[in-house]
Amino acid sequence: MNRQYNNNNYQSRDNLVTCAFYNKIGACRHGEKCSKKHIKPTTSRTLLLSNLYQNPKLKTATTDDAEDELTPKQIQEIFDQFYRDIFVHFATTGEISQLVVCENENNHLNGNVYVRYKSETDASESMKQLNSEWFNGRPVHCELSPVDSFSEANCRAYETDVCSRGEHCNYMHVRKPTKKLADDLFKAQEKTRLLKRMQELIPKIKPEKEEHKNEVASLLSNPIAQHAVAEYQEKEPLESTTTSVVSQLFD
Repeated sequence: MNRQYNNNNYQSRDNLVTCAFYNKIGACRHGEKCSKKHIKPTTSRTLLLSNLYQNPKLKTATTDDAEDELTPKQIQEIFDQFYRDIFVHFATTGEISQLVVCENENNHLNGNVYVRYKSETDASESMKQLNSEWFNGRPVHCELSPVDSFSEANCRAYETDVCSRGEHCNYMHVRKPTKKLADDLFKAQEKTRLLKRMQELIPKIKPEKEEHKNEVASLLSNPIAQHAVAEYQEKEPLESTTTSVVSQLFD
């Protein structure tokens, strides 16, 4: 009787409710042993790279040598360099929408990096490439993540330095780069995207100018595109205003 009961119980796992934490955060404290279902997405714009960030705060906390203790400024500088490196690398395979790094003290969230792309195609291609790479002497483990809202996954108490749950908190403790660094990286990405698109459109302008005229005008009206236009002017002299630039492109 007991054996039949256990077997039925095992089969009933297909009817279990899904794990809310996995759906919201893409990671669960219980892992594969969770009593609820973890439904892994087959398509997603978000990638999870588990434990990619080696948190220097944790290393400092485990040493008794005062000379090895890092200052908050040093920790931020180390993180900014890490954030810059991975952003530039991830951006080579697609346009990044958001890049989030966790510094939780627990195993299932500590060092997790989430990168959200503009398209599912970019995320899929990036995942294939990243899973064949190594970072800081360790193989990269990358998978599609169900996370689609970081605002819901973030620990709001941690954002205001009042989270008292420590390693027991199951929400993201997000480490943020300096604002200027983040702004510069996203502006550089946008500039690169605009330049690339302009280079693709310019050869098509004369034979198909009506088809591409509106898109080029839209690109050149973007404030960030002014830098791209300036760089293009160094190679091909153009007038300074958007109207005259568009006119010369379509002549």
